[in-house]
Amino acid sequence: MAVNPVRQHHMVLPAVTPQSLECVRKIVRVLLRMWSKSELEFVTELGVTELLTNVFKHTPGYCELSVRETPDGIVVGVTDSEDALPAVKDPGDDAEGGRGLFLLSCLADELQIQPLLHGKQVWFRIGCATSGKEHR
Repeated sequence: MAVNPVRQHHMVLPAVTPQSLECVRKIVRVLLRMWSKSELEFVTELGVTELLTNVFKHTPGYCELSVRETPDGIVVGVTDSEDALPAVKDPGDDAEGGRGLFLLSCLADELQIQPLLHGKQVWFRIGCATSGKEHR
């Protein structure tokens, strides 16, 4: 019996900038196409953009991004050195910000925020359209 290897990509970003966000989205798009999961591009790019924008706004220093294929979709995680945990909350109609993680929690099959010894990891899981939620 042949076992499919887990396909994953891991990158360390010394700093997150608006220019690096564009490059990372392109890399993620290519990975999903190589893994025959292009139907997940829209939500995955949105999620990557949200997580890395939060790093850009709230975290000094570097972060790590991992994208891992699962049998029914993908898992994306961002790890940074900031101990403060973001809150996922339904923002009021007149709020100027704070919608990103809430929207991602509605679109992804799972969203988790995990404190680490130094910092935190925020990750989300998206299944293919057959897993229950329709994407896009």
